[in-house]
Amino acid sequence: MMKTKDNAKFHIVAVKAWVKKGDRYLLARRSMEELHMPGAWSLPGGKVENDEDTIDILQKTLKREIFEEVGLEITNEIELLFNNTFKRSDGSSVVGLTFFTHWKSGEAEPLEETSEVEWFTIEELLGMDDIEYFLKREISVLDKYHNLKST
Repeated sequence: MMKTKDNAKFHIVAVKAWVKKGDRYLLARRSMEELHMPGAWSLPGGKVENDEDTIDILQKTLKREIFEEVGLEITNEIELLFNNTFKRSDGSSVVGLTFFTHWKSGEAEPLEETSEVEWFTIEELLGMDDIEYFLKREISVLDKYHNLKST
């Protein structure tokens, strides 16, 4: 792991989003070529890179990654929903930021780093048994958020 003179540790910053369209939310299955969690259902998103404009970098990265991975445009209404840290399978430390946004245009399709996409209702998400632990936790946060937003 790269360190600075004062031994600061570095993290990958990753952004992803619950994209809502009507009463459904988009999940994307990770490609089997992915280094971390190949084949798992996940949210579309990706890593923040240094070669982008630094103003609104999280939102710009999220919009770009969702377009590249699943071919959708999202609205400018992007709210932070959840944040965490974790270690990737290669040992890299990640700061993960999960947002909530809405579909703007486009048809969801598996593109870059994605093998399948599907829209789910909140009830279908809550009933899923064969998903990864991290997504179960985020579904429960989404459910709490969803219930707050619908009152």
